Amino acid sequence: MNSKKFLIVWTVVCALAASLPTQAAAAPASEAEASVQAVGFADPLIPQLFAFDKESQIFVGINSVENAVDLIAYDGATMTFRERFIADRVAGRHDVVNIYRPQSVAVYDGHIVILATQRDSCYLAVLNLQGEEVERFYFAGNAFAFSYDPEARELYIAGENGLGYDVTVLDAAAGLESLVFHPDLNFHYLKPKKAEEMQKNDPHGVALMLIAISVVFFGLVLLYVAFKSLGKGIMAFNHWRAVKAEQKATGGDKAAIKASIPKGEDLSGDVYAAIAAAIYMYQSELHDEENTILTIEKVSRTYSPWSSKLYGMNPYFQIKNGK
Repeated sequence: MNSKKFLIVWTVVCALAASLPTQAAAAPASEAEASVQAVGFADPLIPQLFAFDKESQIFVGINSVENAVDLIAYDGATMTFRERFIADRVAGRHDVVNIYRPQSVAVYDGHIVILATQRDSCYLAVLNLQGEEVERFYFAGNAFAFSYDPEARELYIAGENGLGYDVTVLDAAAGLESLVFHPDLNFHYLKPKKAEEMQKNDPHGVALMLIAISVVFFGLVLLYVAFKSLGKGIMAFNHWRAVKAEQKATGGDKAAIKASIPKGEDLSGDVYAAIAAAIYMYQSELHDEENTILTIEKVSRTYSPWSSKLYGMNPYFQIKNGK
């Protein structure tokens, strides 16, 4: 369940809980109304898909099919479609993430307020009760809900983005048709990146340097241990093969043969040097002595213009030289 659905369900649950008879119902109506207004439940900061103005008898609802907001007039007996406000054009567009879509509607002080948002920006449209647009205010961020305080004459807007949330306050002291944006009243939170957290915790990079050096040396130690163990394993395998071959050839006692054949780690460096010298001398004797005589013979070739650089020159220079 996403945040919008959760907030809507939570509001419905709170409304049902408030309607149930409790012990608090015995309190005076003025005190109960004051307590409700104190917690801001009179106009919660949640998205509203529909709104109704009692004085003008107008229903306002989001039409997600047409990407619009519809106005419906109610006279007590019948309901009549009055006007449709298109949030953004959808037909023929492929940039789906850049399409503004209505998120919340409300009616304040004889004005219809509509919040529409796209990927990284929003706008607040103010309409009169006839459905005519009076003001449209664009601002950065991502929002899906707003609330209005008639006493403070301020409009509160909030919503989530991909890595955090946005909170914006608009000044409506001159009326909803003349909203004023103050940069200091806009909070845009983004989850800090790993590099930013590292820079904050280790501004001089000492810890990062120590970690890098430790990783390199630890890798070298692992390579040393791996090659050391591999060498011992190969020597043990060769010793086992030598013992097995000697036993098969002579048919002697395996323990005596194993003791008579030295292991690889028992041999000194002189033995390895002698073995290497013997292999080198053996390979040298395999080749016959050759006379290192070089014979250079000049080969005459017929003239061919294919490689002549003369034909690659610009004709201008040939004419200039009188050719």
